[in-house]
Amino acid sequence: MTGQNVTQSHPNPQETTATIASFQQKSTGLSLVITASAAAYYIANMWPMRPIALANDAIPAGYGGLVLGTVILIILAQIVLQAVLAIGAGSTPAPTAHERNAAMKANRNAYPVLVTGLLAAVGSVFLQELTPFCTANIAILSFMAAEMVRLGSQLVYARR
Repeated sequence: MTGQNVTQSHPNPQETTATIASFQQKSTGLSLVITASAAAYYIANMWPMRPIALANDAIPAGYGGLVLGTVILIILAQIVLQAVLAIGAGSTPAPTAHERNAAMKANRNAYPVLVTGLLAAVGSVFLQELTPFCTANIAILSFMAAEMVRLGSQLVYARR
């Protein structure tokens, strides 16, 4: 079809910017994936220790290493992957007012999850059926759940 003028329609710029994730949203999404992966790793390695802990009413061997290893895994993954994201982006713009507002709302959503989990951990100390292993797991999992709620909420609010 030579000789004909073919024009391409360009999408509305507002629609394009609404569908492209900002650096802050990509960083938040990456943190969510890292935290969820670390939580899955922790649960998968902690669960086999549970019967031993309940039978002996003690912290199983290797549990301290699992907790420390999970924390180190999260820290190293965050450092490396966030650095790769920042280098790939070229520049890291400051968060917009909308993104800062989304972060504040997300913190508001995560706080009740954290408080509920920590109160459950404190309450578990008074239940004879639960061991120190259970108390530690309630506390650690409440931290992870609160962080995932915060990051997920931040992504949702930032997209609105």
